[in-house]
Amino acid sequence: MRAKTYVIRPFDPWRGKLCTCPPKFSFDPYTGCGHGCIYCYASSYIRDFHHCRPKEGLIKKVKHDLERLPKNCLISMSNSSDPYNPLEADLKITHGCLREFLNRDLRLLVITKSDLVTRDLDLLLELRDAVTITITALDKDLARKLEPNAPPPSKRLDALSKLSSEGISTGVRVDPIIPFLNDDGLDVLLREIKNSGARHVTASTFKPRWDGWRRMKEIFPEVSLKLEPLYFGAGERVGRGYHLPASLRFRLMKQVADECGKLGLTFATCREGFPELKTSESCDGSHLIK
Repeated sequence: MRAKTYVIRPFDPWRGKLCTCPPKFSFDPYTGCGHGCIYCYASSYIRDFHHCRPKEGLIKKVKHDLERLPKNCLISMSNSSDPYNPLEADLKITHGCLREFLNRDLRLLVITKSDLVTRDLDLLLELRDAVTITITALDKDLARKLEPNAPPPSKRLDALSKLSSEGISTGVRVDPIIPFLNDDGLDVLLREIKNSGARHVTASTFKPRWDGWRRMKEIFPEVSLKLEPLYFGAGERVGRGYHLPASLRFRLMKQVADECGKLGLTFATCREGFPELKTSESCDGSHLIK
Protein backbone atom coordinates (compact mmCIF):
# COMPACT_ATOMS: atom_id res chain seq x y z
CA MET A 1 0.00 0.00 0.00
CA ARG A 2 1.32 3.45 -0.91
CA ALA A 3 2.26 5.58 2.09
CA LYS A 4 -0.19 8.40 2.74
CA THR A 5 0.76 11.84 1.44
CA TYR A 6 -0.92 15.15 2.18
CA VAL A 7 -0.04 17.78 -0.40
CA ILE A 8 2.19 16.03 -2.97
CA ARG A 9 -0.17 13.54 -4.54
CA PRO A 10 -0.27 11.26 -7.58
CA PHE A 11 -1.44 13.23 -10.60
CA ASP A 12 -5.06 12.38 -11.33
CA PRO A 13 -6.30 13.18 -14.87
CA TRP A 14 -9.84 12.02 -13.95
CA ARG A 15 -9.47 9.09 -16.32
CA GLY A 16 -9.24 11.59 -19.15
CA LYS A 17 -9.03 9.58 -22.36
CA LEU A 18 -7.01 12.31 -24.08
CA CYS A 19 -4.49 12.83 -21.27
CA THR A 20 -0.99 11.64 -22.22
CA CYS A 21 0.91 12.94 -19.16
CA PRO A 22 3.65 10.65 -17.83
CA PRO A 23 3.24 9.20 -14.32
CA LYS A 24 3.95 12.03 -11.90
CA PHE A 25 3.02 13.71 -8.67
CA SER A 26 1.07 16.95 -8.50
CA PHE A 27 1.83 19.72 -6.02
CA ASP A 28 0.09 23.07 -5.50
CA PRO A 29 1.58 25.32 -2.79
CA TYR A 30 -1.56 27.48 -2.92
CA THR A 31 -5.28 26.80 -3.02
CA GLY A 32 -6.84 28.89 -5.75
CA CYS A 33 -5.03 31.41 -7.91
CA GLY A 34 -4.84 35.18 -8.15
CA HIS A 35 -4.16 35.59 -11.87
CA GLY A 36 -7.89 35.69 -12.67
CA CYS A 37 -7.60 33.97 -16.08
CA ILE A 38 -11.02 33.96 -17.70
CA TYR A 39 -10.44 30.58 -19.37
CA CYS A 40 -9.39 28.77 -16.18
CA TYR A 41 -10.92 25.32 -15.71
CA ALA A 42 -9.78 24.82 -12.10
CA SER A 43 -12.32 27.38 -10.88
CA SER A 44 -15.05 24.88 -11.75
CA TYR A 45 -13.97 22.41 -9.06
CA ILE A 46 -11.98 24.36 -6.43
CA ARG A 47 -14.13 26.31 -3.98
CA ASP A 48 -13.61 30.07 -3.89
CA PHE A 49 -10.89 29.64 -6.48
CA HIS A 50 -10.12 33.29 -7.14
CA HIS A 51 -9.50 33.87 -3.43
CA CYS A 52 -5.94 32.56 -3.39
CA ARG A 53 -4.60 31.34 -0.05
CA PRO A 54 -1.60 29.30 1.18
CA LYS A 55 -2.24 25.83 2.48
CA GLU A 56 -2.23 25.47 6.25
CA GLY A 57 0.89 23.90 7.73
CA LEU A 58 2.32 23.47 4.23
CA ILE A 59 6.04 23.12 4.95
CA LYS A 60 5.45 20.49 7.61
CA LYS A 61 3.27 18.51 5.21
CA VAL A 62 5.83 18.85 2.40
CA LYS A 63 8.55 17.45 4.65
CA HIS A 64 6.26 14.54 5.57
CA ASP A 65 5.45 13.78 1.93
CA LEU A 66 9.03 14.00 0.69
CA GLU A 67 10.01 11.17 3.04
CA ARG A 68 7.41 8.93 1.41
CA LEU A 69 7.89 9.61 -2.28
CA PRO A 70 9.72 7.10 -4.51
CA LYS A 71 13.23 7.95 -5.67
CA ASN A 72 13.59 9.91 -8.89
CA CYS A 73 9.89 10.78 -8.88
CA LEU A 74 8.54 13.58 -11.06
CA ILE A 75 6.71 16.43 -9.31
CA SER A 76 4.63 18.81 -11.40
CA MET A 77 4.21 22.23 -9.73
CA SER A 78 1.53 23.36 -10.29
CA ASN A 79 -1.41 21.91 -12.19
CA SER A 80 -4.30 23.84 -10.62
CA SER A 81 -2.82 26.96 -9.01
CA ASP A 82 0.14 29.01 -10.17
CA PRO A 83 3.06 28.59 -7.74
CA TYR A 84 4.10 32.16 -8.59
CA ASN A 85 0.73 33.85 -8.28
CA PRO A 86 0.76 37.48 -7.00
CA LEU A 87 0.75 36.45 -3.31
CA GLU A 88 4.07 34.64 -3.71
CA ALA A 89 6.00 37.90 -4.07
CA ASP A 90 5.44 38.60 -0.36
CA LEU A 91 4.65 35.22 1.20
CA LYS A 92 7.48 33.22 -0.46
CA ILE A 93 5.61 29.96 0.12
CA THR A 94 6.85 28.39 -3.12
CA HIS A 95 10.37 29.61 -2.33
CA GLY A 96 10.24 27.74 0.97
CA CYS A 97 9.05 24.57 -0.74
CA LEU A 98 11.92 24.71 -3.23
CA ARG A 99 14.32 24.79 -0.30
CA GLU A 100 12.75 21.59 1.01
CA PHE A 101 13.29 19.97 -2.40
CA LEU A 102 17.05 20.55 -2.25
CA ASN A 103 19.18 17.43 -1.82
CA ARG A 104 16.19 15.19 -2.57
CA ASP A 105 16.15 12.51 -5.26
CA LEU A 106 13.39 14.02 -7.38
CA ARG A 107 12.67 15.80 -10.67
CA LEU A 108 10.67 19.02 -10.72
CA LEU A 109 8.59 20.53 -13.51
CA VAL A 110 7.61 24.14 -12.73
CA ILE A 111 4.52 25.48 -14.55
CA THR A 112 3.77 29.19 -14.25
CA LYS A 113 2.61 32.40 -15.95
CA SER A 114 4.90 34.64 -13.94
CA ASP A 115 8.36 36.11 -14.36
CA LEU A 116 8.65 35.91 -10.55
CA VAL A 117 10.09 32.44 -11.09
CA THR A 118 13.43 34.08 -11.91
CA ARG A 119 13.69 35.24 -8.28
CA ASP A 120 14.39 31.61 -7.35
CA LEU A 121 17.03 31.05 -10.02
CA ASP A 122 19.68 30.15 -7.44
CA LEU A 123 17.50 27.33 -6.09
CA LEU A 124 16.41 26.12 -9.51
CA LEU A 125 20.06 25.78 -10.54
CA GLU A 126 20.58 23.34 -7.66
CA LEU A 127 17.62 21.14 -8.56
CA ARG A 128 16.92 18.71 -11.40
CA ASP A 129 14.18 20.71 -13.05
CA ALA A 130 12.67 22.43 -16.04
CA VAL A 131 10.42 25.48 -16.23
CA THR A 132 7.46 25.93 -18.56
CA ILE A 133 5.78 29.33 -18.86
CA THR A 134 2.34 29.86 -20.36
CA ILE A 135 2.02 32.54 -23.05
CA THR A 136 -1.34 32.86 -24.79
CA ALA A 137 -0.75 36.04 -26.82
CA LEU A 138 1.93 38.64 -27.54
CA ASP A 139 -0.51 41.56 -27.54
CA LYS A 140 -0.45 42.96 -24.00
CA ASP A 141 -4.02 44.29 -24.15
CA LEU A 142 -5.43 40.95 -25.22
CA ALA A 143 -3.31 39.16 -22.64
CA ARG A 144 -4.59 41.50 -19.93
CA LYS A 145 -8.19 40.62 -20.81
CA LEU A 146 -7.43 36.91 -20.85
CA GLU A 147 -5.22 36.91 -17.72
CA PRO A 148 -6.04 40.10 -15.79
CA ASN A 149 -3.53 39.78 -12.95
CA ALA A 150 -0.71 37.87 -14.64
CA PRO A 151 2.51 39.58 -15.81
CA PRO A 152 2.51 40.81 -19.44
CA PRO A 153 3.86 38.54 -22.19
CA SER A 154 7.03 40.62 -22.54
CA LYS A 155 8.03 39.86 -18.95
CA ARG A 156 7.38 36.16 -19.45
CA LEU A 157 9.58 36.11 -22.54
CA ASP A 158 12.28 37.97 -20.61
CA ALA A 159 12.01 35.37 -17.85
CA LEU A 160 12.43 32.56 -20.37
CA SER A 161 15.52 34.25 -21.78
CA LYS A 162 17.05 34.70 -18.34
CA LEU A 163 16.36 31.14 -17.26
CA SER A 164 17.59 29.68 -20.53
CA SER A 165 20.77 31.74 -20.52
CA GLU A 166 21.58 30.42 -17.05
CA GLY A 167 21.19 26.80 -18.13
CA ILE A 168 17.62 26.06 -17.00
CA SER A 169 15.71 24.00 -19.59
CA THR A 170 12.55 25.85 -20.60
CA GLY A 171 9.37 25.28 -22.53
CA VAL A 172 6.17 27.19 -23.26
CA ARG A 173 2.51 26.34 -23.04
CA VAL A 174 0.59 28.06 -25.84
CA ASP A 175 -2.61 27.28 -24.07
CA PRO A 176 -5.43 27.84 -24.68
CA ILE A 177 -5.77 28.75 -28.34
CA ILE A 178 -9.19 30.32 -28.93
CA PRO A 179 -10.51 30.77 -32.49
CA PHE A 180 -11.24 34.38 -33.53
CA LEU A 181 -9.28 35.61 -30.51
CA ASN A 182 -5.64 34.52 -30.33
CA ASP A 183 -5.25 32.09 -33.24
CA ASP A 184 -3.79 34.77 -35.54
CA GLY A 185 -0.11 35.54 -35.23
CA LEU A 186 0.87 32.20 -33.78
CA ASP A 187 3.90 32.08 -36.07
CA VAL A 188 5.17 35.37 -34.62
CA LEU A 189 4.61 34.14 -31.07
CA LEU A 190 6.48 30.91 -31.76
CA ARG A 191 9.44 32.80 -33.20
CA GLU A 192 9.63 34.87 -30.04
CA ILE A 193 9.47 31.67 -28.02
CA LYS A 194 12.34 30.23 -30.03
CA ASN A 195 14.37 33.41 -29.59
CA SER A 196 13.87 33.23 -25.82
CA GLY A 197 15.80 29.97 -25.67
CA ALA A 198 12.82 27.70 -25.01
CA ARG A 199 13.04 24.22 -26.51
CA HIS A 200 9.54 22.78 -26.29
CA VAL A 201 5.95 23.89 -26.92
CA THR A 202 2.76 22.33 -25.60
CA ALA A 203 -0.42 23.62 -27.23
CA SER A 204 -4.10 23.19 -26.51
CA THR A 205 -7.45 24.68 -27.48
CA PHE A 206 -9.95 26.30 -25.14
CA LYS A 207 -12.17 23.67 -23.50
CA PRO A 208 -14.80 25.65 -21.62
CA ARG A 209 -16.65 24.53 -18.55
CA TRP A 210 -19.71 26.37 -17.28
CA ASP A 211 -17.89 29.11 -15.35
CA GLY A 212 -15.19 29.69 -17.96
CA TRP A 213 -17.83 30.02 -20.65
CA ARG A 214 -19.72 32.57 -18.54
CA ARG A 215 -16.59 34.68 -18.19
CA MET A 216 -15.86 34.37 -21.91
CA LYS A 217 -19.31 35.71 -22.79
CA GLU A 218 -18.89 38.63 -20.39
CA ILE A 219 -15.44 39.70 -21.63
CA PHE A 220 -15.69 38.73 -25.32
CA PRO A 221 -19.41 38.74 -26.22
CA GLU A 222 -18.93 39.02 -30.00
CA VAL A 223 -16.34 36.25 -30.13
CA SER A 224 -18.57 34.07 -27.95
CA LEU A 225 -21.38 34.35 -30.50
CA LYS A 226 -19.05 32.85 -33.11
CA LEU A 227 -17.76 30.17 -30.77
CA GLU A 228 -21.09 29.01 -29.40
CA PRO A 229 -22.18 26.91 -32.44
CA LEU A 230 -18.67 25.44 -32.71
CA TYR A 231 -18.61 24.20 -29.13
CA PHE A 232 -22.24 23.43 -28.40
CA GLY A 233 -23.40 22.52 -31.90
CA ALA A 234 -20.66 20.98 -34.01
CA GLY A 235 -18.35 20.22 -31.08
CA GLU A 236 -18.51 17.52 -28.45
CA ARG A 237 -18.49 17.16 -24.70
CA VAL A 238 -15.49 15.31 -23.29
CA GLY A 239 -15.54 14.78 -19.54
CA ARG A 240 -16.52 18.04 -17.88
CA GLY A 241 -15.57 20.33 -20.75
CA TYR A 242 -16.60 21.08 -24.32
CA HIS A 243 -14.28 20.57 -27.29
CA LEU A 244 -14.18 22.20 -30.70
CA PRO A 245 -14.89 19.93 -33.68
CA ALA A 246 -11.99 17.52 -34.17
CA SER A 247 -11.22 18.85 -37.66
CA LEU A 248 -10.79 22.40 -36.37
CA ARG A 249 -8.73 21.29 -33.39
CA PHE A 250 -6.47 19.30 -35.68
CA ARG A 251 -5.98 22.25 -38.03
CA LEU A 252 -4.99 24.54 -35.15
CA MET A 253 -2.65 21.99 -33.59
CA LYS A 254 -1.03 21.14 -36.92
CA GLN A 255 -0.46 24.82 -37.60
CA VAL A 256 1.52 25.09 -34.36
CA ALA A 257 3.27 21.75 -34.90
CA ASP A 258 4.41 22.69 -38.40
CA GLU A 259 5.80 26.02 -37.27
CA CYS A 260 7.58 24.38 -34.32
CA GLY A 261 9.15 21.96 -36.77
CA LYS A 262 10.49 24.82 -38.86
CA LEU A 263 11.95 26.47 -35.77
CA GLY A 264 13.48 23.36 -34.27
CA LEU A 265 11.14 23.23 -31.28
CA THR A 266 9.70 19.96 -30.03
CA PHE A 267 5.91 19.86 -29.90
CA ALA A 268 3.04 18.10 -28.16
CA THR A 269 -0.65 18.70 -27.60
CA CYS A 270 -2.50 18.72 -24.27
CA ARG A 271 -5.67 16.62 -24.15
CA GLU A 272 -6.28 16.96 -27.85
CA GLY A 273 -5.31 13.59 -29.24
CA PHE A 274 -3.46 13.65 -32.58
CA PRO A 275 -0.40 11.63 -31.47
CA GLU A 276 0.96 11.87 -35.02
CA LEU A 277 1.79 15.53 -34.35
CA LYS A 278 3.93 14.85 -31.29
CA THR A 279 7.68 15.26 -31.71
CA SER A 280 8.76 15.20 -28.06
CA GLU A 281 9.40 12.55 -25.43
CA SER A 282 6.71 13.99 -23.17
CA CYS A 283 3.66 16.18 -23.62
CA ASP A 284 4.18 18.32 -20.51
CA GLY A 285 7.84 19.21 -21.03
CA SER A 286 9.19 16.92 -18.33
CA HIS A 287 11.59 15.41 -20.88
CA LEU A 288 13.53 18.70 -20.64
CA ILE A 289 14.73 17.81 -17.14
CA LYS A 290 18.37 16.81 -17.25
